[in-house]
Amino acid sequence: MAIGMLTEQELGEVVCKTLILYNRFRSPEATAKLVVLTPALITVAFTGSFCYSCGVSEYIEDLVHNFKALTNKAELKLLKTRQIAANSFEADYTIKNK
Repeated sequence: MAIGMLTEQELGEVVCKTLILYNRFRSPEATAKLVVLTPALITVAFTGSFCYSCGVSEYIEDLVHNFKALTNKAELKLLKTRQIAANSFEADYTIKNK
């Protein structure tokens, strides 16, 4: 099954590489971990001390930019975020076809 121009396998590979790239530059201040990966939805958990003066939303939106740096076939679109613990957030993203 294809997602736009990405197959499910390609999507999984790009998401995995995106998380590795994100964590290379953001961890331990912010660490991203995949929670759910379906053809329609990606949920990522973010944990860490965060720089609250920078805004937690910037950490969550940075994942979109990392994804974009790795593929030009699709892009992530942030749907919603929620705080699940003191220093832990989850974000839901959809795939927007190009």
